[in-house]
Amino acid sequence: MVGFVLGVLTTWFVTSGEDPRALAQTGDEAESKVSPSVEMESAAQEKLANPLAKEDLPSIEIVEALFEEYRDWAFWSDGRTQVAVWNSANLGFSDHFEIVRTDDGYYFRPILRFTRLPLEGYGPPNSPVLFTETAEQRAKRFIAANPSAAPKPVAPEPLKFKELPRPPSSGS
Repeated sequence: MVGFVLGVLTTWFVTSGEDPRALAQTGDEAESKVSPSVEMESAAQEKLANPLAKEDLPSIEIVEALFEEYRDWAFWSDGRTQVAVWNSANLGFSDHFEIVRTDDGYYFRPILRFTRLPLEGYGPPNSPVLFTETAEQRAKRFIAANPSAAPKPVAPEPLKFKELPRPPSSGS
């Protein structure tokens, strides 16, 4: 019977997270210690304060605010553009986002990497946003700036078809 009671008490102490030695302390000592689970819960609540923030990425709200300020610099193609936002932890434009423009507004989503060409040095000075353009847009800008470098149109050569074999002619 004593073994059963000791087993129940041990199980109760282990599952409750309390240290059995803490019961022997005075009331002041026990109150001064904060349990690790309370610290972890408060840290988790601070992290969940903004449900739109993911890990070390800036929140979508911050990206929306930055894009609102610098959206006139964006190059659009098929109602989409891609931007990178400055990350002060990495000291680089490491947070990439795609922005979709519709009649209802703008929609933002994080992406792993660009599928467009970045425009380094483009935009206002010290801009926290890095803009992109498609390869077609870059080619058009290059040709507009350098008309002599534009490829000259060449007429295609006429197609040559092989002749079909003809049946032997009968000589009568």
